[in-house]
Parts: sequence; structure tokens; C-alpha cells
Amino acid sequence: MKKLSLTMLMLTLGLAAVLMGLAAPSIGNFMRSSRVAADARDLVTDFALARDEAVMRGRRVTVCTSDDLEACSNGGWSEGRLIFVDGGTAGAVDGTDVVLLRSQPPAEAAWTTASGIATANRVSFPANGRLTGVGRINLCIEGQTQRRIDLSRSGLATLNRTNTSC
Repeated sequence: MKKLSLTMLMLTLGLAAVLMGLAAPSIGNFMRSSRVAADARDLVTDFALARDEAVMRGRRVTVCTSDDLEACSNGGWSEGRLIFVDGGTAGAVDGTDVVLLRSQPPAEAAWTTASGIATANRVSFPANGRLTGVGRINLCIEGQTQRRIDLSRSGLATLNRTNTSC
């Protein structure tokens, strides 16, 4: 039986270290890509919950951006979000409004752009779950592929990966 020499052991460890060094950037990029995808899925899930609750309760339910998770704000979709039964002033948590969910902001610094009905930093689903227009929210983290959330008139939110780099 052959013995493992110190030189062979050091050579093997050195080769393993080089391979790990080459793999580390790819793993980091994969982790960031997974985070932006998860953040986009969370936003789609929030819209689905709001639509379902509006239909189930027969009342308007709103998703709005929030910097403190207590009141709606105008900072953009990269902030946290509130989902609430919106019985008072449209788009504001007031009176007897019931907050259904407080969603945390994305885990990593993200930027967003919005168009259509999503530009007001809030989307309200009426009792029938249908929206008055269409909207789009683009979510980006630097160095990653942009994720796009499309809101249709039927109230459905769909997630799409674009070929646009952030």
C-alpha cells in the first residue's frame, strides 16, 4: 500500500483551493439571481393574495408600498408592502381598515420601475378582483437579469424574466 506524501497532499489541497476560487464568483452570482427571483415571486404572491381576498370578502383590497410597514408611502415597489382591506380613503390605511399582511422589502438593494396602474405605488382590487387597467413593475438588482411583473385587467399578476441586464 502506498503512503500519501506531504508533497502530494499539498498539491491536492492547492488544486482544491484553486477550483474553489474559480467556483466562488459563480456561486455568489447564483445566490443573487435566486434572491431577485424570490423577491419578484413574493410581489406576485402579494398581488394574488390581495385579489383573492377582494373576491372572497366582496370588498376592495389594496397593495401599497410602505417604508415603515404601518402606512402607505411613495417610495416605490422596492420598499416593503402592505396588503389591507381598504374600506375608507382609497389607498390609505385608515379607520377600520384591516391590514392582512406586511411584506418586508427585498433582501438586497433593488430598484424598480413601474408603468400603467402600478405607477401610483398602490394597486387596488375591487370586489370582483378585476383591475381598471394594466400595469407593469420591473425589478432589478445590479448585475442580474431584470424580472418583470405584469398585471392584467383580469387582476392576475404574472412573472417574466427578461433578457435585459440591470
